[in-house]
Amino acid sequence: MNYACTERATKADDDTRATWSILAENARLRNLCAQSKELAAQHELALREGNHRIKNSLQIVASLMALQGRRETNPAAQLALSTATARLQAVARIHDALQLSGGADGVDLGALLDSMCGSLQSMAGDPSAVKIVVEAEHIRAPIAVAQPAILAVNELVVNALRHAFPAGRAGSIRVSAKLRGDEFCITVADDGVGLPAGYQAGPGFGSKLVRMLTAKIGGTLKVESESGARFTLTAPSHGLLGAGC
Repeated sequence: MNYACTERATKADDDTRATWSILAENARLRNLCAQSKELAAQHELALREGNHRIKNSLQIVASLMALQGRRETNPAAQLALSTATARLQAVARIHDALQLSGGADGVDLGALLDSMCGSLQSMAGDPSAVKIVVEAEHIRAPIAVAQPAILAVNELVVNALRHAFPAGRAGSIRVSAKLRGDEFCITVADDGVGLPAGYQAGPGFGSKLVRMLTAKIGGTLKVESESGARFTLTAPSHGLLGAGC
């Protein structure tokens, strides 16, 4: 009888020790989880602060370049400075979108295009002369896809504003972005004077940059010049995160 009591007591002690061990392990894991969440929050805050500072620095540089461009009397220098300013502003806009995304995996490509074209419209002046129209679906894209795509469109729109409508000619530039099955398509089309002969093989930095950016996302670029100029960038959609941001 005493042996049975001793055995039960030993088993009870073992059960108690096991329970306390489980409770202690649970407490340790909860503590580790809390520490991990705190570190993740600190990392996200640092990342957002970094993007914010980069965006501000880019905007300051762009503003200084725009100021210098207004002071320049050399047309070639003015053109170079305004082109560089537009490129810097496009990169700053991407960093702004990253900050607003709150650490999400991607940015809204359609919203970025709309914002960028609105800024370019302001730079261009009177929209009754040349109007930029954006018809872009809300496509969530990782930064590795969004950044080259935005910079390519920026380049194409800026080139259209400068060369498609000479001598005060009026017209429009249409920018569209659509997700269709296993591809997404971005089109920049204008109803201006069209492209010069041999444009695609030309040595211009702008055309080379657009082709380079298109290749960076595994895309192809189709160039047409009929009743204006039309650029169609098509790329695989497997790098995207979906539609309906």
